[in-house]
Amino acid sequence: MKMTIAILLSAVLLSGCASVQSVSLTPLPKDRSRAVTAEGSRVVVLGLNFDNNFIDQMTDDLKNQCKDGTVTGILTKDETYNYFLYLVYKRQVTARGYCVSQNGAVKK
Repeated sequence: MKMTIAILLSAVLLSGCASVQSVSLTPLPKDRSRAVTAEGSRVVVLGLNFDNNFIDQMTDDLKNQCKDGTVTGILTKDETYNYFLYLVYKRQVTARGYCVSQNGAVKK
């Protein structure tokens, strides 16, 4: 009986869950020859998350990859990985877009 309880308790404590949300923020451009991507993540313990600065860093990363154009067609993927009875979770955000100029794709 003790072994069964120990196995069940271990299964509950060591199990995890993942969820994904994806949102398109801007219209897709006609020319998609130059893709740009950025990714950021944060591990949160006991639900204590004091900032989301990794999102600002992603925005700067996308801008730096497209200095001579505009990033459009942005698709974001927001993933949450829950561990240890939701006491610890990891939030990972990925953004992908396309670098375009006013009259078409920006050359590499």
